[in-house]
Amino acid sequence: MTSRFPLFLLALCLFSSTVEAGKKNKPKVLILNGEEENSKDKCARICSGTTGRSSTDFQDYSDGINVYIDVDMTSCGFVKIPNVVTSVEGSGYHWMVRGSSSVYNTTPTSFRVYLHNESSGLNKDLLASRKWNLEWIAVGFTCLTTHETDHRWTQNSA
Repeated sequence: MTSRFPLFLLALCLFSSTVEAGKKNKPKVLILNGEEENSKDKCARICSGTTGRSSTDFQDYSDGINVYIDVDMTSCGFVKIPNVVTSVEGSGYHWMVRGSSSVYNTTPTSFRVYLHNESSGLNKDLLASRKWNLEWIAVGFTCLTTHETDHRWTQNSA
């Protein structure tokens, strides 16, 4: 199996939900649950991206043998914490890495992934030479329910 397998599964699920969405009264994207209370189905969004083969800015972790990357997904417009699936893509040896699907500190606008390789360690120069990058898909909400909007307005105006 390659590191793209989780993305393939998610794409297959999204295709299946799109077929189901063609049926009357079915939302195009259905989010069953997430980190926070669900919003309206019409506000559900699928957003994906890549950090890019030549533009990924992995950072060396303080231990000198691991790396991490912070991903900005502000452009997705999420107002709640989305569900995020990640995968490492590159020209070689990324099958040996751990952590590629472990997402940390997710917010509506960003998340972090740490990468580790027990046998040889990792550094950002090595990963750049192998064109490693992080591919991701996020599914979340882009609007709040009326109740949540009223509650947040009340809190902010007090």
